[in-house]
Amino acid sequence: MIIVVWRLPLSDGNKALFERSYYRERKAREEAELLLENKTRELHLLNQDLEKKNAELIKTLKDLERVQKKLSKLAHFDVLSRLPNRLQFELDLKREIARSKRYGRHLALLSIDLDFFKNVNDRFGHDVGDGLLREVAKRLCSSLREEDCVARLGGDEFAVILTEINNPQQAKLVANNMIQKMGKPFHIKGHTVMIGISIGIAYFPDAGDEAITLRKNADIALYNAKECGRNNCQIFTPSLRKQYSKRLGIGTELHLALERQEFFLVYQPRVDLKTNTMVGMEVLLRWQHPKRGVVFPDEFIAVAEHFNLIIPIGEWVLRTACRQYVDWKKRYAPFNCTLAINISLHQFQHKGFISSVKHILQEYQMPSDWLELEITEATAVNFLGKIEETLSALRNMGIKLAFDNFGSGYSFLSHLKNSPIQSIKLKQALIEDAHLRENDNLIIKSTIALSQELGLNVVVGGVETEEQLNFLRSSHCFEVQGYYSSKPLTVVQMTQFIEERNSKGL
Repeated sequence: MIIVVWRLPLSDGNKALFERSYYRERKAREEAELLLENKTRELHLLNQDLEKKNAELIKTLKDLERVQKKLSKLAHFDVLSRLPNRLQFELDLKREIARSKRYGRHLALLSIDLDFFKNVNDRFGHDVGDGLLREVAKRLCSSLREEDCVARLGGDEFAVILTEINNPQQAKLVANNMIQKMGKPFHIKGHTVMIGISIGIAYFPDAGDEAITLRKNADIALYNAKECGRNNCQIFTPSLRKQYSKRLGIGTELHLALERQEFFLVYQPRVDLKTNTMVGMEVLLRWQHPKRGVVFPDEFIAVAEHFNLIIPIGEWVLRTACRQYVDWKKRYAPFNCTLAINISLHQFQHKGFISSVKHILQEYQMPSDWLELEITEATAVNFLGKIEETLSALRNMGIKLAFDNFGSGYSFLSHLKNSPIQSIKLKQALIEDAHLRENDNLIIKSTIALSQELGLNVVVGGVETEEQLNFLRSSHCFEVQGYYSSKPLTVVQMTQFIEERNSKGL
């Protein structure tokens, strides 16, 4: 079938209408296409911006994660030594105690202090001190197994957790190995540094089954190690806790004793056997305790050192003795003898010690050569090199220096040859029965002869019998001190002693 479409020609009006409609549609389509293109472009730009923002957000999150890790590390690790710090150590200790309880195991906590670390900073500077701490950390780590924990708690304090330890002696072996390693010289920034360590050991569960108890008891053992001469280790026992509690009580009383002026001095004469004249007097400290009566220094000096009271007590002794001595010199001229005062290691190492001595001498207008400062054998043997600079400064001021309680013999005399020390005082134990024992007799006579040959003045303390006196005369030692000549005297008694000797022309 054929369909025929007959198209009538458009009139001019219809044609115009059609064209207008066509152009409107075309324009609308073009506008729509342009709008679509613009929107597409906007969406593309928005998408690009979104991707950029997303990338920035991811970077920020990663940066935050890094900062968080760094902050966490700073919070739990020591920057200087790169060891866990106190906070992390507390967590480690609690974790290891919990494990030990769960599996029925034992562990040991080691509390560690460097001996006289402050001297390293004072002598070489903090850069060397920091370098030493880093090297100490390395040596501690090299002494331990991978499963053990070591931390720097702050300053010169370290701590170690030894896991799965069978007995306290096993922990002591590890501690002694640490001490031995630390005894070797450290070479830091061109300086050779020697240091020792003191270690307190608390064994779990015997010394406590909680972290706080274990830490406290390890510190008590550490304190005992320092009391035993430092550079050693001690294991906590219940008896140590009792001793420590007693020391804490004494420490509190010492604070009050200073405030209440309960200390007093006694003076023991030193006599020249050839002339029978008093050539010196030693100052001795006493404590008039309100309940216990007179307390001697060997019961409280170590406690005073632990509680940092030795400096104010020592300054009080020096000031009081010098003031009294100058008064005697003015009242009983001519009065030619030396004032001898024993000085502790802590005083020698104190920064303000030399200036304090200068100030006191100036305050009382006391010539420096009237004063003799004594250092004990234990201090000199272990620390002479570390305090020699201070000794030389005192010697240059004109102050006399003496080596007290001497008993080492030849081995140490050689060290004194070029030191600022001018006198030695032999310990009482050397002469107690020397006149009866041929070997001791020979050793003492040889020590006296060698000391005098080295230019050292020799004094013997603790002389109590005529036999001892005669023995010393035969050994050509003529300066003595002890109960045979006089007991230690109070100010009133010493004043009477001086007056009596003056009246006799002695």
